[in-house]
Amino acid sequence: MDRRYSVNEILAGRYQIEKVLQNGSYGIIYLCEDLNTDNKCVVKQMRKSKRKENIENYAKETEILQQLNHPGIPAFIEAFSHGEEVFFSMEFVEGKNVEDTLFASGQQYSEKECLALLKKLTEIVCYIHQNGIFHGDIRIPNVLLHGEEVHLIDFGLANTLRDGDLKECELLAQDDFFDLGDFLLFLLYSSYEGDTKRNQPWTEELRLHPQTTLLLKRLLKIERPYYHCEEVLEDIDNLISQPTKKTPS
Repeated sequence: MDRRYSVNEILAGRYQIEKVLQNGSYGIIYLCEDLNTDNKCVVKQMRKSKRKENIENYAKETEILQQLNHPGIPAFIEAFSHGEEVFFSMEFVEGKNVEDTLFASGQQYSEKECLALLKKLTEIVCYIHQNGIFHGDIRIPNVLLHGEEVHLIDFGLANTLRDGDLKECELLAQDDFFDLGDFLLFLLYSSYEGDTKRNQPWTEELRLHPQTTLLLKRLLKIERPYYHCEEVLEDIDNLISQPTKKTPS
């Protein structure tokens, strides 16, 4: 049986639990105080009931996190055990995820604001791709916003292919690009005032700059797909620098 630890319990003599942030099928995530530093941190407990799947996932995720050093990615602290359970700890990042920002808070973004957020997220994706890492799960719950800062979290489904087959690397990169396109659509729909019950495609519902439409179509592989993250970033930069002009898609 999996043991869920309680508030105020101390893990490995160092991490005092303040609350449970997430109780997922593969792991339990706690907000803790690091008694060594007096800082808040996040601790992830891998479920014993999923041991077969989690042994490999735990090793891969902790290995990947230790390789990353970017202000947009929470820093890895350590892997450790407590009793018969295995954990790892990482930096706590202030902020609210994009899912809550859009649906709970009702935040609206202009097209230019959407592109600015996408640029910051894409810069993080470019960094991990340059290190041979592909996230595989860039969804709105896994992107945190805090002021002007953007953070990408949850590398549980990430893959490493430094010396992998070029075609396989391209496919993994395009999976991340597709997720970036999906992320951008969520942001763009935040200010959509039409009737979403009509189930029209986004190309008919959203009135965007033609180059924004092309960016989305390439990210979503509707038209010639992107192969490298730098191409995506270059097109976003070009769009941000242009005057706003909305035309039917």
